[in-house]
Amino acid sequence: MTRETGILVDWHDARGFGFIQRPAGGKIYVHMKSIGKSVERPKAGDSLSYEIGQGSNGRPVAINVHNHGAPKAKAAPAVRSAPDPAPAPARPKADPGMLGISIRVSAAAVILVLLANDIMLGRFPPWVGLLYLIAGIASFLFYQADKRAAARREWREPERRLHLLDLTFGIIGGLLAQHVLRHKTYKPGFVMVTGLITALHVLTLGLIMFGVYAPGSVGDAFRQWFPSVGR
Repeated sequence: MTRETGILVDWHDARGFGFIQRPAGGKIYVHMKSIGKSVERPKAGDSLSYEIGQGSNGRPVAINVHNHGAPKAKAAPAVRSAPDPAPAPARPKADPGMLGISIRVSAAAVILVLLANDIMLGRFPPWVGLLYLIAGIASFLFYQADKRAAARREWREPERRLHLLDLTFGIIGGLLAQHVLRHKTYKPGFVMVTGLITALHVLTLGLIMFGVYAPGSVGDAFRQWFPSVGR
């Protein structure tokens, strides 16, 4: 079959389908199942090459699709000019990933200390600490697998799964994985959600440690779920 190359102009990531602008005009339907594996999920503006097949409704659809990412801008023709003076030695720029390393390790240490105090004060049963340990190890392994998949340019899991694992007691392992593997430290959206999850764990563990309970509060609900807490 003859292949065409068009631009993905409309993409519904949650439902896994969109439309490609064809070079000769008009749009053609494309589904996630027809797109080959890539590191990043498709997004509007990506250049896709495809063959034309027939859908279940008899209309043409894109099949055997390859995502080439955002098209590169054409370089402007070089203009000769007088040679510039030798530039001054550039100062090394701070690595944005390194800036957050001490913060991530510090946050993990704070959560660990709060958790240990809650257990020693009898606010938590010891199995809660074991739950944090197991979930933390699982979170670290998931980050490691995602890092390796990115290096091999294989299909990766949605980021929301990493956030969900961090939220459900795996935050210590997630923060340490970001520090050790230097993974997911450059995407502002991911960093922001990780910060919110970290703050939630710190706030919850801190309130429990200081015994801040009021009628109808989260603390009362927690003690109803786990009657042994606070005894």
